[in-house]
Amino acid sequence: MREIAAANARIGALAVLGVGALVLAALGSPPLVVATLVAVAGVLEVAGQLGPLARGSTLGTPDAVSRAAAAAAALAALVGTGVTTATVCAGVAAVAALGVVWLEGVVGYAWREATRVVERLPGYEAPYSLGARQQLVTAGWYVAVVLATLTADGVRGRLALGVPALLVALATALTFVLVTRAATRAKATVTARIADALRAYGAPVMVYLSGPAGTEYQLGVWLSTLERLSERVVVVVRETALARAVVRMTSLPVVSAPAMADLEGLQVDSFRVALYVNNGAKNGHNVRYRELTHVQLLHGDSDKPSSYNPVTAMFDKVFVAGQAGIDRYAAHGVAIPSDKFVIVGRPQVADIAAGFVGAPVRTVLYAPTWTGFNQDNDFGSLDPTGPAIVRGLLAHEWTVMFRPHPYSLDDARSVSAIEEIHRLLEADAAASGRQHLYGDRASRTMSIVECFNASDALVSDVSSVPADYLYSGKPFVITQVDESPFESFVEEFPLARAAYVARLREPGSLDAALDALVHDSHASAREQMRTYYLGNFAREGYADVFARAVDHLVESPERAAAPERRPAAGADR
Repeated sequence: MREIAAANARIGALAVLGVGALVLAALGSPPLVVATLVAVAGVLEVAGQLGPLARGSTLGTPDAVSRAAAAAAALAALVGTGVTTATVCAGVAAVAALGVVWLEGVVGYAWREATRVVERLPGYEAPYSLGARQQLVTAGWYVAVVLATLTADGVRGRLALGVPALLVALATALTFVLVTRAATRAKATVTARIADALRAYGAPVMVYLSGPAGTEYQLGVWLSTLERLSERVVVVVRETALARAVVRMTSLPVVSAPAMADLEGLQVDSFRVALYVNNGAKNGHNVRYRELTHVQLLHGDSDKPSSYNPVTAMFDKVFVAGQAGIDRYAAHGVAIPSDKFVIVGRPQVADIAAGFVGAPVRTVLYAPTWTGFNQDNDFGSLDPTGPAIVRGLLAHEWTVMFRPHPYSLDDARSVSAIEEIHRLLEADAAASGRQHLYGDRASRTMSIVECFNASDALVSDVSSVPADYLYSGKPFVITQVDESPFESFVEEFPLARAAYVARLREPGSLDAALDALVHDSHASAREQMRTYYLGNFAREGYADVFARAVDHLVESPERAAAPERRPAAGADR
């Protein structure tokens, strides 16, 4: 998430610098000032490419807005100068720079296709690497524009910069054409090379992921489980930016497939099972290949609407943690044949240590969910109640662990609440000496399971977090953020029967729920709900249930691989 925020900040800064240079040039500012802004933008963009180059990753498409504005700024600066050989050359250089910007938008896809993300796939060798070539084009482009802008200065000696500006611009344009030509030729062999490597690798399990940048956490909750499977696994990611993020998270082979043709080229005979961790809009592109057994896992098992989405019915199998995962579909009118469901437990909770009934509460984890993509999925307590919840925890003299949802870091109001909570915890730590855990220590250094094990109780919202916490047997509070009757809330979210519910819009309810953590009368209810939500499996070998279910599907003769894979009849290509 931080890398995404940094990238967005860099793009914004580039746009400000480019547009700023254009505005200043139009207002008649000295060309040296305009050229300085363009040069700063160039340094910023070239520096931003160093990270992907060091990782051997494909570079992102250059920011067209900032570049077009910078080239236009050079032309604007030249408008008021006299017509000389130098200024004409500089003008042609600026026009050539604008042409390269336009071409980048037209043929940039060829660069990306030729350098698809393919990592840790044995036997694959990329036919072409942009690498420093793209950075050379970037640097050359900015040098040409800066020289063209300085030509307008009129100061003796700088007029001579027009010819070098044109030469650099033409050299950059030629390099761009040659790189694009080579990338286009290489693109034709990429899919075949990947397919050959996949056949040789012989992995029977495909993990399919699609979504915007930042959704890699949805796969992240499954990675340690997938990496322990006895079967070979390949992760297929539809979006290039998301694929780059996934590469940094796992030791599994990762292949990007941005286009439909790319995805079809990956359908090799060895794949038997495809696993999905969300209901992404592009899932249907892969589900149409009927030689595979398509299995929906979801990234969280909760009472949220996302856990009973009707779209789930299109999969061949639906793996759920416990009977609750089956019942919630029927309870909400989603008809899915019973033979599609397989109860496999929740392997992510296998390392959660069991608590002791009646143990004193000293450390409480506050792990609120995010606001959701829409109002129907907004169960988050962070904004505006999060600071009040933390004040309540501090009033009980408890050590607080604070771990917000990753998506909350992209929401301005949530960020404001997070910052206020951090200030509260910092001030209390200074006054009381309690070692509260928050920020990177709680969200990055420690895993969610480690946070569970280090806490004595939990405060959370309607999400998969309290359902997973059931495995510990320790008490927890679930917040109710709306004003619906308590009976309706419990009926809609059955897990609340094992929780102490804090009705945040009802005065005194939060304090009462926190007090209940101390006296804890729901231990038996939590044990019953643990079986209902997480499956009736012994702790010993709990995580192996999922692995055996995957093995069974791989070995099943029901969907024998066809000699040549094709989409289902009538599928939209």
